[in-house]
Amino acid sequence: MVDENRRNTLKIFLGTTAALGAGMLATPLVASVIGSKAGYIKPEPSGAIPVEICKDVDSCPKDYGVSLDELRNGPVFKLLKVNTMAIPAVFGIVRAKDGKEYPVAYVAICTHFGCPVNVSGGKYLIGFNCPCHGSIFALCNDPNGCPDYKAAFLEMYVSGGPAPRSLRAIKVAVKDGVVYPLVAYI
Repeated sequence: MVDENRRNTLKIFLGTTAALGAGMLATPLVASVIGSKAGYIKPEPSGAIPVEICKDVDSCPKDYGVSLDELRNGPVFKLLKVNTMAIPAVFGIVRAKDGKEYPVAYVAICTHFGCPVNVSGGKYLIGFNCPCHGSIFALCNDPNGCPDYKAAFLEMYVSGGPAPRSLRAIKVAVKDGVVYPLVAYI
């Protein structure tokens, strides 16, 4: 005698498995056809995804800007809101080896497990420390780059700990003595 409940259960199980398998096989094909039209954002070569905060300094909310005078007292934390995202940012001034000062901003999230990072330095921004697992990010302040660390000028590279890559930068622009964030790389 055949158990119909068992047979129906097996049919459902095998049908579901076949449907999932077909879906998994078809996904790359469908993605290649509609990928560019489905809102996919191509990452930068570094793996970062650019997020536009402001089109230009004139369209940027005034509360996103930080005056250079304020930055001369030390780094400033800002929470930048873009649609439904909140990007924690630290703005600061870097003194390069050539003596020039550069306004910069970085996403204040460790690239290891996403913990908030602490600022290192006083008046000038020199790095970040992660309190969770001990990653240390140091700044390349040499305009010619830091070949020993394979770091570009103004890159916040990993100098210790488990973080897999440099801290993400925020592209900034200065207008009338105020630093504005334009694009965050997350």
